[in-house]
Amino acid sequence: MKISLIVMSSSELVSSEKNNILSTMRSALYKNNQEILSSTIIRSQSKILENTLRSNLESSDCVLLLVENGLDKPYMAKRVLCSIFGGEMITSTYAKTNIEDYIRTFNVPMKREDATFSQMPDFARTIKNPLGVFQGCLCEKDDKTVFLLPLEYNELSHMFFASVLPYILRNKVEGAKTYVLKTFGIKYAHMLILLKDMLSSKHNIEVVCNEYLGVGEVIINAPRGVRYDYVDRFVADVFGRLYPYIYSDKDESESECIFSLLSMRHLTISFAEDFTAGKMSCTFLSASRNATDVMRENYVLFSGESKERVLGVDGSIARGKDYKEMAYQMAVGLIDKTGCDIAVSTTGDLEKGEVAIAIGTSEGIHIFTDTVTGGREEKITYATSRAFFELIRKLKKNNFHIGEYVD
Repeated sequence: MKISLIVMSSSELVSSEKNNILSTMRSALYKNNQEILSSTIIRSQSKILENTLRSNLESSDCVLLLVENGLDKPYMAKRVLCSIFGGEMITSTYAKTNIEDYIRTFNVPMKREDATFSQMPDFARTIKNPLGVFQGCLCEKDDKTVFLLPLEYNELSHMFFASVLPYILRNKVEGAKTYVLKTFGIKYAHMLILLKDMLSSKHNIEVVCNEYLGVGEVIINAPRGVRYDYVDRFVADVFGRLYPYIYSDKDESESECIFSLLSMRHLTISFAEDFTAGKMSCTFLSASRNATDVMRENYVLFSGESKERVLGVDGSIARGKDYKEMAYQMAVGLIDKTGCDIAVSTTGDLEKGEVAIAIGTSEGIHIFTDTVTGGREEKITYATSRAFFELIRKLKKNNFHIGEYVD
């Protein structure tokens, strides 16, 4: 992080005590690989402060503004911050409480001038000063940060090491890094619409979208030199926009994600497949060589007779076209026959692309229906991905309720 120090003092000479803490601060920043661009001492004048602060913000990520104690100087500095960042002065309840707590230790009432220190820019976060009435503040906008702190040895030393340095280290410059969000159910064109304003970033963060048969991914490449907090906010924004479609924030397939979730929860699974023709079990078994540790059994059942004989589906249902009820009874029979914790079944009309998916436990079965298009292989692949996606959502939310049908 590129950091500048501005000392606002009534004198161009800074006492040896204050120089000592300034040197200690610089040393701590250097030791933690922070870049100090400049240290400037200015007179306590509003226009000089505003010009100096604006100039430093153009080249710095963070400015430490150190102001002498006194009634008018901290207030004037806060007004300048309002002018630069855009905002108004308000009474901060948190700052007022801190001041009252400090004054209470002397068993004296709070004076009117002490209460003035509780005035803060409405966009700022108060930094507690337990050693005085001058409460610090943190101002952030876009990727720029300003700390306003008292230029008094004990107070500044405590606030710097307790609040400022930890913040700087949490939000230090990021090395080159790649994030991957895995999705299902959102088309490539829709991704581009939702992320339109994020496809070009002033920090050159690259966003790449891919999608095929409903399964997609968003790759976020953050170059070296971008602050952690900015990258984190950027990734969180992308995640928030695509949240309904995201099944994992790791570079893993749906089947790999399911295997991890089942293993972590010590759960077993069984499949009964008609529409997906065995693709669910084959895909799941390819996720890991240990997939058989959590998979009980798999059945591929096309005829009504086989569904009735193997899983106990009612004969009229097994030979009919009520695919919701058929999928439901297949899942129930699968649980009864195999003793699995979770059952997944698929059935429907492959030619028409009508699919019903049942996912559930002995406590409840969920039914999902969909209509898919394309060739036979494309329909089977999409239905497999849809079943896996819904299973992941249920596993992550631990959300299984009796008798819920979802179209």
